[in-house]
Amino acid sequence: VAREMNPSIAAISALAVLSILLLSLLVLFLLVLRKKHLQMARDCGAESFVNFASFERDGKLPYNWRRSLFAFLTLLPSCLWTDYLLAFYINPCPVQLDDFETYLKDMNKDSAYKFSLQFEELKSVGLDLSHDAADLPINRPKNRYTNILPYDFSRVKLISLHNDEGSDYINANYIPGYTSPKEYIATQGPLPETRNDFWNMVLQQKSHIIVMLTQCNERRRVKCDHYWPFTDEPVAYGEISVEMLSESESPEWTIRNFRLGYADVSQDVLHLNYTSWPDHGVPTVNAIESILQFVHIVRQQANRTKEPIVVHCSAGVGRTGTFIALDRLMQHIREHEFIDILGMVSEMRSHRLSMVQTEEQYVFIHQCVLLMWKKKKQQSITSDVIYENVSKS
Repeated sequence: VAREMNPSIAAISALAVLSILLLSLLVLFLLVLRKKHLQMARDCGAESFVNFASFERDGKLPYNWRRSLFAFLTLLPSCLWTDYLLAFYINPCPVQLDDFETYLKDMNKDSAYKFSLQFEELKSVGLDLSHDAADLPINRPKNRYTNILPYDFSRVKLISLHNDEGSDYINANYIPGYTSPKEYIATQGPLPETRNDFWNMVLQQKSHIIVMLTQCNERRRVKCDHYWPFTDEPVAYGEISVEMLSESESPEWTIRNFRLGYADVSQDVLHLNYTSWPDHGVPTVNAIESILQFVHIVRQQANRTKEPIVVHCSAGVGRTGTFIALDRLMQHIREHEFIDILGMVSEMRSHRLSMVQTEEQYVFIHQCVLLMWKKKKQQSITSDVIYENVSKS
């Protein structure tokens, strides 16, 4: 007579089989998730900019159960694909704009800790890129801030008749845009000793638009040299003469027209100066309409030219980065219904360090995107109604 299997052995065997099945399902799930994540990253033209080893306890976020779980997952070896799980958690790429309002609410939960996690990730971008030209003793005085230095590979080089060391240097980088790899030049606010170089760059790059996002003096500190004429009399900056043809002021911005002259070359330049943007901060929520209107005005003018738009604030990274991000996103949203803000800011930071300098500016970009999307939907509804009325008549 066949002996019956010991009940305890049968239970252990069943448990072992069940464990193997569960483990296999988990591995399969992670493999599918990894494949899907890589596909999504390719679709939105961005990598997963997540380097979990770089996370530090910044003391800023509450140690709730979610954060504790997150901290635990970051300790697991990445071969378990925890980095892919966490990449989804931090940056579901891309975000569909129809889901953007819900996404924003989720990002703002628990003292906006997901925004903090994303912004922490951006700090590691570009750390391996060199800035040797900026470090040359002859060029150091040309930098407004000692910690904001242009990367060598993307810096704008001045054309000089003299081959002196440093004669090609200006604290400026090309930044890719929506339509061109050199759509913008992000630069610092000129210093008295670099304003001639600044006008040289504008002329050499054939730039017809300068966007200025600072005032010359803020909080009793000089943020930027007054690098253009005070009156309509032409002023010589080195070998370039600059004449102010017109100036019109409104409460939040001033628009000037300049004419540059060099030998027998003449070039007209539009100078758009947004004057009510606080240093290191962002315009108030009520001013989102105003800043988007300003971006729209610049874009209307920019569509007429293919040359780089020169954008500067004081350091040329915070307000400058935020403006460029908004201009790129405004163009993107006109033609698409998804968005990857983290990937885009990361790309900008890989061409000039600290672009979009503060977490507050990073959050502000998201708030602006929500309004852009609502406006696009509203315009779509309005045009549909007009079309229906026309077709009925």
